[in-house]
Amino acid sequence: MKTLLTGITGNLGYEVSQDFARRGIGIIPCVRPGKIDALHSKEFETVVECDLMAEGEIKFSGNVDSITHCAGVVSFRGAGNKNEQMARKIVNLAGKLDVPVYFVSTAFVYKPSGNSGEFNNDYEKDKFNAEQLLIASNIPHTIFRPSVLTGNSQTGEIRNFSGYYLIVRAFLSAIYEAKAKNRILRFPRMAGESDIVPVDQAAESIGQAIQENRRGILYVTNPTPPRSEWVLDETLNFYGIRDSVTIMDISFEEFGKLNLTDEEAALYRFASHFNPYWSMEYSFPQSVCTKNVIDHDYLTRALTFFRDSEHHGKDSH
Repeated sequence: MKTLLTGITGNLGYEVSQDFARRGIGIIPCVRPGKIDALHSKEFETVVECDLMAEGEIKFSGNVDSITHCAGVVSFRGAGNKNEQMARKIVNLAGKLDVPVYFVSTAFVYKPSGNSGEFNNDYEKDKFNAEQLLIASNIPHTIFRPSVLTGNSQTGEIRNFSGYYLIVRAFLSAIYEAKAKNRILRFPRMAGESDIVPVDQAAESIGQAIQENRRGILYVTNPTPPRSEWVLDETLNFYGIRDSVTIMDISFEEFGKLNLTDEEAALYRFASHFNPYWSMEYSFPQSVCTKNVIDHDYLTRALTFFRDSEHHGKDSH
């Protein structure tokens, strides 16, 4: 089996490529022009260079059994319709090659029964529209819906920091600013659950489903996600700054109406984009992931890699 793989230089695409290699699935990477050097291996016989967000078609007429589309624009406010544009190119190529498409979307396009159906941001709407484009094409397909992806379950490593790591960075910045002013940072209680999944666990679940030729919409989520307040406590304890934060017994919305300090206001504005993802009070449909591996030891590995990477970046400037 051989697949054309997009997004191989990203978090999930990289781990998917590693899982495919273990399964004996051949890979033809599709990367942006000039990004061949970013590939983790020089052993690919064929590499397709294409900017999926530019005009024109994907110039490829080789022999593959499928297209695995992991590339995506992960921006809450700047996604526009870029993911839909990329999906259109993928669909057009799949039609010409007469092969199925494995498309990575996001779990957060899901709306539980009784929900108003509104999206939290442009990114979710864009991913949903991309899904609809693929579905309407009648091309055989599988849609994977992963939740928030974090570092490798064994090493804590991840190629690009997003999601959870951005919140950690924002917390650290606000706490250090408050400490410089001899203040304790306040923050509201974190209600609900944080549906986070190690990126290699997600990739393995995706690889297994592809090997089994499964179709439809498959959720790549945490079957028993941890409570958000536990994740926050573990994170603050890791950095030894739990005593620098006072958790107030009020909601996120109530907190925003208080007379906030400058650092609290900045953190609140930033965190408001992520609040829907840690205040989840509903569950996704059944996941292809079989267990929760987010525990104290795992978060220690993930945060150690993040901390060391941050320090290295600062030292290199």
